[in-house]
Amino acid sequence: MNRLSLLLLSICVSINLSTINVYAENLGQIGKTYPIEEPNLIDHIKSQASRAVANGSWKKMQQKIIKQTEQKIDYPPVILASKTIESSVRYYDPSIKINQDIINPFDHTILAHKGEVVNPSDYMPFNNELIFIDGRDPEQVSYALMESKRSPFRTSIVLTAATKFRELLAQKKHVFYYDQNGKLVSQFGIKHVPTIIYQDNIQPRKLRIEEVKL
Repeated sequence: MNRLSLLLLSICVSINLSTINVYAENLGQIGKTYPIEEPNLIDHIKSQASRAVANGSWKKMQQKIIKQTEQKIDYPPVILASKTIESSVRYYDPSIKINQDIINPFDHTILAHKGEVVNPSDYMPFNNELIFIDGRDPEQVSYALMESKRSPFRTSIVLTAATKFRELLAQKKHVFYYDQNGKLVSQFGIKHVPTIIYQDNIQPRKLRIEEVKL
């Protein structure tokens, strides 16, 4: 850059700085001024709530939420509805791979090493029986209740679909569970219902998954 260019650049910078200084000048006070105040958020919420209670909209909102919640309970999303058309048996290996060392908190010894494959059945038997059914099918519901009484295990009836869930609980006077988000169906690879899962003596280190044709 030559001297002329540097000179022009210096002049431009000087002009810009002068302009900035001019605009930054205190022009004084024009008219009456007021302090800036923001409403307190908590007070605002209380005020809105009081107004909603007074005009009845609060009660309407409560009733709407209750109704929506009851609807979700009574008519949960269908996880699995395919009925078993042919009985079959397969086995599920519950072994898991340890992703980090498991250390005894008392003596700090390593109970399981990272990368090791552990089968829970080697340490604790699976004394439960899971009964998966479509809760909308009266035949499957009756089967599950009879199986629950007959089984030597502690049973849990798990629904993969349901209609009027609370009414079902009241009528049958029995505890039913729902497979939220289909986690169990996905984990065990269940394709049809009814399906029962328990531990037998044929392959004691695995879980028996039996699709039952009614």
